[in-house]
Amino acid sequence: MKLVTVRIGNKYGPEYEKYLEKKLPDYEFIWVREPIQDNVQLQWNKMYGMNLDIDEPICVIDIDILLINDYKKIFEYPIKRDEFIAMPGWWRDTHQEKYKINGGLFKYYPKDVKYIYDKFMKNPGYWQKYYIKNGTTKGPINGEQYFVEDSVRERLKLKLLPNEWFTRWTMGDLINKKLREDWETQITNKYKRVTGNNYIYLGGEFHSDIKMVHFTHSLNKPHLWRDYDRFSW
Repeated sequence: MKLVTVRIGNKYGPEYEKYLEKKLPDYEFIWVREPIQDNVQLQWNKMYGMNLDIDEPICVIDIDILLINDYKKIFEYPIKRDEFIAMPGWWRDTHQEKYKINGGLFKYYPKDVKYIYDKFMKNPGYWQKYYIKNGTTKGPINGEQYFVEDSVRERLKLKLLPNEWFTRWTMGDLINKKLREDWETQITNKYKRVTGNNYIYLGGEFHSDIKMVHFTHSLNKPHLWRDYDRFSW
């Protein structure tokens, strides 16, 4: 199976590529290092995978992640034609309840989603501003996961991977100790509510159900996290 991953610009170095290739040696990586076209910004270039002319499923993954425990189950998760699989976004960065996914991981058959690529490429400037202007998310660059979710629901069956497999996390160095502890308490309480598991990170270990840890936002980098070395192998 092919994995499509975007690394455009200098916010993330080649060490992020090396990490993922080490964790997933059995897959073929397609690294998107240049925009699809000049007016397509950063993470919106994940649409690249939707234009591949292949008849097998692919995964599209973000680069700011840790893969832990039995993480291969994510990539081996079965999919049928006309299905679209995504990681859940239970921690939410929008107040609009209709949105359920996180853009950190998609699995699909490229030919099933070609209509989404075509829709976006007809007017990328419009769509890259649309979800910021309508208040779904904040700028300056954002909204691709909402565009994908709205578009998937037009034709395909959306399936979410289990909530307990995923969590958001923070490297913590950008906020003071009390704010970090408050944030970790809040995100852990959310995780408890949606999964029934009683912790995310305890005693230097993530819960055994967690398979992917997502360090969302460009300044929140897993390779700079104080405990990164525990999970870098």
